[in-house]
Amino acid sequence: MNNRPRTPGASSFPPPPAPNAAQNALLQKVAAKYGAFGARPADEELDRRVLADDFFKPTLQIIAGVFVASLMAAVVSRPSWGAPGMWANSFRLDSVLIVIWGPLLWWAMSRFRVWKSLRIYLVLSLFIEAFSESMFKEMGVADGGGYWDTVMWPSAVAWYGTLKEFAGIPGASLSTFTLVTGFLLYRAITGKKAENYTPPPRFARQALYTFLGALVGLAVIGILRGGAIEPAFRQTIHLMQLPLVALLFLYALRIPDDLASVGTAFVAAAVARSLLVAYVYFGVCMPAGITAMPGKPEWCTNHSDSVLFVTALMILLSHALEQRNSKVTLRAIGLGAIILLGIVLNNRRLAFVSLGTAPLVMYLALKPSKRKRRVTIALAVLVPLLAGYVLIGSEINSSSPLLKPAKLVTSVMDQKDTSSQSRDVENENLIYTLSQTPLIPKGFGHEYDYSPNNPPVDLGDLFKNYRYIAHNGVLWIWSLAGVGGFALLWFLYPLAGTLALRGYRGAATALERSAALSALAIVVICIVQIWGDQGFSSYMTLLTFGVGFAIATRLAARTA
Repeated sequence: MNNRPRTPGASSFPPPPAPNAAQNALLQKVAAKYGAFGARPADEELDRRVLADDFFKPTLQIIAGVFVASLMAAVVSRPSWGAPGMWANSFRLDSVLIVIWGPLLWWAMSRFRVWKSLRIYLVLSLFIEAFSESMFKEMGVADGGGYWDTVMWPSAVAWYGTLKEFAGIPGASLSTFTLVTGFLLYRAITGKKAENYTPPPRFARQALYTFLGALVGLAVIGILRGGAIEPAFRQTIHLMQLPLVALLFLYALRIPDDLASVGTAFVAAAVARSLLVAYVYFGVCMPAGITAMPGKPEWCTNHSDSVLFVTALMILLSHALEQRNSKVTLRAIGLGAIILLGIVLNNRRLAFVSLGTAPLVMYLALKPSKRKRRVTIALAVLVPLLAGYVLIGSEINSSSPLLKPAKLVTSVMDQKDTSSQSRDVENENLIYTLSQTPLIPKGFGHEYDYSPNNPPVDLGDLFKNYRYIAHNGVLWIWSLAGVGGFALLWFLYPLAGTLALRGYRGAATALERSAALSALAIVVICIVQIWGDQGFSSYMTLLTFGVGFAIATRLAARTA
């Protein structure tokens, strides 16, 4: 027995032998592949850094500030009408408020670095609704008008309305949104770049320039063939802005640094507008007895919120799938429940079409893995339950919001309601128009033709441009542009989907994978909206697609 005294605190075990050369080499190989003991992998550390910069508090402050300012403006000012259902392009009290918000907007768009100005621009554009879709008592979905004057109308006319609509400036047919988009694009292209800045891929820029060139060419052809100039402008004004918005995000969006802030903007705006939907449903429509009527309200905010709501849900879903964290999953479920409530109460069946197709495409894109097998098992359980809910819920004679999704899904499949039948007639007219000149485009500025199988119906009193801008954007563009023109305008969408899928397959981190899946879902959601409800004339659709195109392109380029 060793009875030698020990130093207090010293170990009774002999020190471990020093590793030999072979062991050192093995340790270095393990550290190179898996990281040193106790250290986070590089991709996980990158995700943590990006997620920490999610722009959450500024996003909430912007949304709250815009809502309060719009509410106060709606209290002190009133909408102006030149005739029943016709907006008066005049100077109002809310127009004066530009002396307050104008300098603030200029400061935010010009004094910050481009990436921060872009974040503010995105939050504003997602939360503020398009003025053309705002609901007023003087014009709307109900007989004789809308259900209420939305409190968002002052911000809507200031941001998305033309300057002529906002302040009565003659001939000013561009919006603040359009002017700010152009200004930020100029800053993004000409401004000072960071040392690690990578220019947008040439093929992506050329694709957007091709889209823009084809659009201008079709407008010129249409006018030369006798088309009217003003309708041609109305038909193309939103389409012209799509490549500008996409170029802006392509130049200014930093990947992966801005991914978290983009997700925050979509989800926060969707939650805020879902709460607005709930207020309109329970605070405006229900007291007036509107919710007790079959199929009412037709909608509570607008059609384009469907794009925002479903996109936000897909962002939450893809984030939860890739992060595989209980906290992230629970947060996604909680926020998703609020947004899903907004979808149900807003009563737009196209939202449920997107809600079915986008997750399906995301599921098909998932890499074969244990996680995908688990998703498959979950779907095997959920799909029969959902089918039973639709079959049973659609047969119950009740106006309960809980049964609205079942009835809306059934109406999409049955196509027996008046709205579906009118769309079928319109689609037949568009196909007939295409058949007259399939190779030589009519161009913009023309109306669609009536099919001999359908008697002419004049809806000019309700919809001024009903023959100039059809609901089905795919058939509408095809009927005006012909086969060649349609190909030049439509190829952006399959291109974006391909880039998103490539970006997903080559993504280095969980956040990049979820962003690529979300971009893929965005392409599907936008196509559904374009097919079903004038998506080409929606600011929300062109903005959302521009973001998705930029993210898909940048992620795909990183894997090249």
